[in-house]
Amino acid sequence: MWKARIFVSAFILLLALGPLQFAQDASTIAKNPNAERQGVLLGLVRTINTIEVTEVTDYGSYAPWPILLAHHQEDFNGWLKRFYSSDEPNARYGEMLEILPGWNLRLNVKADGKGYVLLLADTSDKTGFAWVSDESGIIRLSKYIQ
Repeated sequence: MWKARIFVSAFILLLALGPLQFAQDASTIAKNPNAERQGVLLGLVRTINTIEVTEVTDYGSYAPWPILLAHHQEDFNGWLKRFYSSDEPNARYGEMLEILPGWNLRLNVKADGKGYVLLLADTSDKTGFAWVSDESGIIRLSKYIQ
């Protein structure tokens, strides 16, 4: 009984302390200074994808940016208030290309309305960072080739 208690205690101690030797040193990990902004852009791409699904369900086809904005102004404004931080407290969506300061959107809808391709780029990121998606809902990362 006594040996079993020592064995269990040692085992638990090893489990608790064992992973410490494999922990990464936070100072050696390169941090992405644009990670937060890239996450916000990703959120807008997800929002557009979701609204496009609503659009095709309600109207039978995907829609270009001006129509999306007209049909779902409340959804887009809600996203803007929750997630977009800017020096402009009264920021509003603009026309394509620059829908928000420093954010370029290309949203191409097929002529039959059965598909779309979108690219949301951060013009302030010198790596050419952009998110790309289409009617499949899959979101891809894009950067310049160096």
